Amino acid sequence: MKTLLCATDLSDNSVAALKMANNLRKTLNARLYVVHVFDISATFISTVSIAYARMEEAAFRDHHARLLEFCMEHLGRDAQIDKVKLLVQENSIASHGILAEAEEIDPDLILLGTKGSSAVRELFLGSTASALIEKSKYPVLSIPPGFRSREIKTIVYATAFEEADILAIEKIAGLAKLLDADIRLVHVSTKDEYAGEEQLKWFREMLREKVEFEKLSFDLKFSDDVVDELHGYLDEVKPQILIMLEREGHSLISNLWHRDLVKRMKLEVDIPLMSFHKKHLMHSEV
Repeated sequence: MKTLLCATDLSDNSVAALKMANNLRKTLNARLYVVHVFDISATFISTVSIAYARMEEAAFRDHHARLLEFCMEHLGRDAQIDKVKLLVQENSIASHGILAEAEEIDPDLILLGTKGSSAVRELFLGSTASALIEKSKYPVLSIPPGFRSREIKTIVYATAFEEADILAIEKIAGLAKLLDADIRLVHVSTKDEYAGEEQLKWFREMLREKVEFEKLSFDLKFSDDVVDELHGYLDEVKPQILIMLEREGHSLISNLWHRDLVKRMKLEVDIPLMSFHKKHLMHSEV
């Protein structure tokens, strides 16, 4: 993992994401890009008194200065080293601007806060993070406001026993090796789901064929309330990161494991949540 992209709207809610991105940069010896997306129509109300080209140039200068000030405040001198690059992108839709920058950078991971700065965004509980989780071909790490970065020693992956889960765990194992962290795989089996223990056995065998990583363990839980059981499990294990797979449509295993589960956990957990999108993982294997 050599390239990180952290998106910020310059709000207090994005400070934790910025600090975690910088800590990961140091730990992994990676390059960090910090991008701020702004809407030019919201920056300048009048387009009559100044030519559009000059207005655009002035807007970019203004937002780059604001981004530098924000990073200097929270990262100190790290904001100006060669390993950290500040980027400004103009787009009326923040997620589109972030993804456009990601296409140019090709990061290993996108980081951002879970909530935006405006009252409208608060009502949508982090619409930019939700949009990135749905559309990004890169893994997305959403960091809740106020989260204090610490050494990553335990990673929990909530699995639905799918092929795409194995592809995601392959990628996670690489990160875990660099961090010297444990990976805990957990699955919550409901009464409507058939043969949870048999599925675990099959999944364990498939995983061992694909992933060589010793610090990997499996936990099978039984409950009809998947979210509540996951919360209890997180309280018990106390991981530094939770990882889930974003899905489209309905899962063939259980509708409790479809994509809405990721969003519900994003809003309810108080630790960073990383998500991989199933369709992009499967497409990369074709």
